[in-house]
Amino acid sequence: MRHTFGNIGISIATNTVLFTSLDLGQWIADTLSLWTLPANLIAAVIATAFGLALTAASHLVLGVNSTD
Repeated sequence: MRHTFGNIGISIATNTVLFTSLDLGQWIADTLSLWTLPANLIAAVIATAFGLALTAASHLVLGVNSTD
């Protein structure tokens, strides 16, 4: 049961970080007057990095280390 709640929490947090990162990447692109492709690339890199870091940290904190 703990793993189920841990995985749900990780999913919610990762999705929140994904959309926040996409907004942050778009803001950076707008601020620097970048075209669409660089803006999307920046947003994707930020979202991926934040998502991976959050997932790894959540697994350590919540003790969710397997997919059982």
